[in-house]
Amino acid sequence: MGQQDDKALFQKKALKNALGHFQFPSDLEERHKIIHKWVEALKTGTLDQISEVSLHGDFLKDIFQDILGYRSVIDGKGKAWEIYPEKHIADGGGSADAALGLFTATENNKGKVRLQGQVVSPIELKGTKNNLDRAASGREKSAVEQGWNYANYTPNCQWIIISNYRELRLYHVNKTPAYYEKFLLEELADLQKFKTFYFLLCRTNFLPVKDVSVIDSLLAASNQAQEDITKKLYDEYKQLRLNIVKHFRFVAPLNIPNRDQLLIEKAQKSLDRILFIAFCEDRGLLPQQTISNAHDSKNAYNPRPIWEIYKDVFRWVDQGHEDPPIPGYNGGLFQHDSLLDEQLNIPDPLCTQLKQLTRFDFDSEVSVDILGRIFEQSITDLEELKADVTKQEFNKKQGKRKKLGVFYTPAYITQYIVEVAIGGHLQKRENELRQHFQLEELVDTVHRREREIEFWLTYRDQVLLKTRVVDPACGSGAFLIAAFDYLEIQYQRVNDNLRFLAYRDLENIELDKTILINNLFGVDLSPESVEITKLSLWLKTATKGKSLTYLDDNIKVGNSIIADAHLTDLALSWECEFPLVFAEGGFDVVIGNPPYIRQELLSEFKPYLQSNYQTYDGVADIYVYFYEQGLKLLKPEGLLSYIVTNKWLRSGYGEPLRRFFAQESVFEQIIDFGHAPIFQDADTFPCIVAARKHKIIKTENEHESVLVCSVPREELPKINLTQYVQNTENSYNIPWSRFTAHAWSLEPPAVDELMRKIQQVGVPLKDFAGVKPCYGIKTGFNEAFLIDEATKNKLVTADPKCAEIIKPYLRGQDIKRWVPEWENLWMIFAHKDIDIEQYPVIKHHLEIYRNKLEARAGKQLWWQLQASPSFYHLFEEPKIIYQEIQFHPAYSYDTEAYFTNNKGFILPKSDLYILGLLNSPLMWWYNWRYLPHMKDEALTPMGELMETLPIAPPTEAIRTEVETIVARLIEITKVNREAYKDFLDWLQIEYKIEKLGQKLENFAALEFSEFVEEVRKRMPKSKTVDPLGVSQFKALRQAHNQYVPEIQSQKHEVLQLEYRLADLINQAYQLTPEEVNLMWKNAPPRMPIKVNNYSSF
Repeated sequence: MGQQDDKALFQKKALKNALGHFQFPSDLEERHKIIHKWVEALKTGTLDQISEVSLHGDFLKDIFQDILGYRSVIDGKGKAWEIYPEKHIADGGGSADAALGLFTATENNKGKVRLQGQVVSPIELKGTKNNLDRAASGREKSAVEQGWNYANYTPNCQWIIISNYRELRLYHVNKTPAYYEKFLLEELADLQKFKTFYFLLCRTNFLPVKDVSVIDSLLAASNQAQEDITKKLYDEYKQLRLNIVKHFRFVAPLNIPNRDQLLIEKAQKSLDRILFIAFCEDRGLLPQQTISNAHDSKNAYNPRPIWEIYKDVFRWVDQGHEDPPIPGYNGGLFQHDSLLDEQLNIPDPLCTQLKQLTRFDFDSEVSVDILGRIFEQSITDLEELKADVTKQEFNKKQGKRKKLGVFYTPAYITQYIVEVAIGGHLQKRENELRQHFQLEELVDTVHRREREIEFWLTYRDQVLLKTRVVDPACGSGAFLIAAFDYLEIQYQRVNDNLRFLAYRDLENIELDKTILINNLFGVDLSPESVEITKLSLWLKTATKGKSLTYLDDNIKVGNSIIADAHLTDLALSWECEFPLVFAEGGFDVVIGNPPYIRQELLSEFKPYLQSNYQTYDGVADIYVYFYEQGLKLLKPEGLLSYIVTNKWLRSGYGEPLRRFFAQESVFEQIIDFGHAPIFQDADTFPCIVAARKHKIIKTENEHESVLVCSVPREELPKINLTQYVQNTENSYNIPWSRFTAHAWSLEPPAVDELMRKIQQVGVPLKDFAGVKPCYGIKTGFNEAFLIDEATKNKLVTADPKCAEIIKPYLRGQDIKRWVPEWENLWMIFAHKDIDIEQYPVIKHHLEIYRNKLEARAGKQLWWQLQASPSFYHLFEEPKIIYQEIQFHPAYSYDTEAYFTNNKGFILPKSDLYILGLLNSPLMWWYNWRYLPHMKDEALTPMGELMETLPIAPPTEAIRTEVETIVARLIEITKVNREAYKDFLDWLQIEYKIEKLGQKLENFAALEFSEFVEEVRKRMPKSKTVDPLGVSQFKALRQAHNQYVPEIQSQKHEVLQLEYRLADLINQAYQLTPEEVNLMWKNAPPRMPIKVNNYSSF
């Protein structure tokens, strides 16, 4: 199958509908004649004899102006035009051969002309001899890469047009380069194909009207149609699979080993067979309505169940049949299955539901990509299916995703990894081969042609055919499908070059079979995943009249990281399962998305992992071992690229892995997505890595560098990942020598130097303060121990002695900047040192929850807190308090003896200098890069990292001024908070406002008129009169005048104090003006203050 089958931008059905409703111009045939002129020039070889530059003008005029209707600057009389030859691209983007867009020229009152406009699509043109996907001799970029580069440097650019006069391609910036509409010049001689070309590219459809063009809408409709059809098909697929499994459980023999698992596999195979046939029917690979005809066939003299007729069809598809004419596809999917084909049956009603699946249009509606997403989802849902058929409770959080770590990998990620890994490997080998053949040094045309033919044959036979690619956790085959697409283009590129060189003995290689047998390998723990991977590859490569490729030798069930058969039946020895690959030294490329399985689920395998993996750590998750295994599977100089969590970069358990990488590999790329939602319903903090295995004889790597790019979550929906990474404004190089067993920093060199300076100047917090941070109180069952004011009063009234062990406590959300905000909440502090019999009222209260209290983990008595720290007396002393989960720098000073629950920490130190430093912009900047990130980019200042936070020793003058400022900030915060509370309490009571809303809660930021209007909105509604009377209006004005000026004045004072505090902390760390500027230039979100001009700060 060609590119257009499944990598087109527009869904076939959506495009066909749009074409049917479009009114073509009356002179369409005249425009079509212009195409015929170019087709003739191509056929006669005229275009091959003319340089690309010489053809530019005619091509742009004939195709884009005369056919498609774009106006040149002359046509637009210098005022407004839509095609701009030799368009300069801003900011170092170069110059495109042309651009389509909306361009204008206006003249100011001084007569100076100003050109402006919006580029909708750059146009890159090459000669007919150029391969669009390959850089020409002496060039760094291919035509496709050039076009994408222009788009990357053009704000709001949506489309890209590339052509070599033989073909024209249309790309969209929100898709990957693998997706495009392709128009061959010769095929445009056909009027229907010309109509599609005209419809998509004509001026009226291509250029936006009010920001959206006709084809923008068509692309959106195509995307939505794909989402809709995916959901509709999968819902039916899922339900039908469940129905078949339930039926199999009813009719199948009871003595089948592993019965439920096996019956699910057979139900899955039944569906796979039907889907394959439906796909082939609509793609012309099997007779139309094969399943439907089988379903409806009747023989009054020999009535048979529909399932028996279906099995005949399965046998015909496996072995072939003359009438109806069905080629034998073999391959294993339709091979005789003794259980499914002899002992099981599917009743007629379910066979009718199977037929219903074939009503979907697998040509124009359901692409291979859509089927891939359905298969991926089906793996996720299999655990739920197993629970359903066995009447067991199913918890989605503990389902197959949890146990097998299955997460759907988006297409743009698989394609990027394939480009980096396979593309990187092939490019390196090609460059080495070019140097060996010394092609650039040959001047003689005849000898150069012979040498080039030899080069391409060698590249094909010694590089392409011998490139072994493996996904050790292949899931539904998404990475292998992307790898297939990429390799197919590379093989075609070789053939195109050999044809261009007039090589006559070009072998008719079956590309599909060649790639599947020679290049692609996979392993997965799930038998269902392996079968779906094979089906995905068969659907991708099915060709009329040719048998399916046998894949059992390449795609296998097994545990990729366990080779000991005593531990698991699925143990896999890579050398035994893939002997030919390891006879050559291993794989060339390892790609994939290793499973996300927490270390708690690995307990039974930990002794084995410890003995067999250098990267072992007792709390390391499974992906760590996939990293090491992946690198071991490679030949020297082979490439590994995974997408996996970034937590190993800095975590303690990642230290052995970091050491392993530093010793055994050189990284080429690290793409960090932070908290970007790559995987639905999973906070995995993903990153893509590309690592090259060391040569057998290691060389020094101090000159090697790693390309690093951090992709902000807000940018992800808007970018093309490849172009974003290649843009030097977004990425940078870091010396590989920086990366050791210690925590890895991905910061740019200048930022990393500033981080190091802060570390060098500072003293670990635990040493500077003389104390370590302490964790909050963990009750083990909050409902029993955490009480409100009313419950506390009730207990103390019943027995005043209760007050001795009832403590005021703060939740994480109550810990604010400078001063905590207590919400009158209390904790029953039933620690291990008390005698509960001395507090009978408390004991009686806890008895209500006794069953649940006794069910808690730990050795505490039923009435005791789960964790009773020995340092509890420190909570009653002046201290610094901070949150477990920080969205802002919110460190508080407490003199009220507040306890905290397990969402808060304390630093038992009365030191206002430390408090000011922790709340400073510099420390938030540092912590953003130093502390672990959690959901929604919150920071978590836990454990050793907080203990070793570098605190700058201040001069006496700095300490004195900081302490004075912090004391004043605490004072103002308390006063303002009390003023806010008094005002809002009065407002709610006086004006009967039930819910204030955000605007009223921040009333001091409102003008009086805005304030009054907001009060009106919040007051109880009256249908007849304004709810706000004259006296009430006056009272509002008086209160607003009384409170707001003072609050605003104090806010201004706070801002000035915060600025001065920031400056003093910068001085304490000895920052230069340039370093301060660097800090603000690279400021993270939610800095405690904002500055408009870094240098003047």
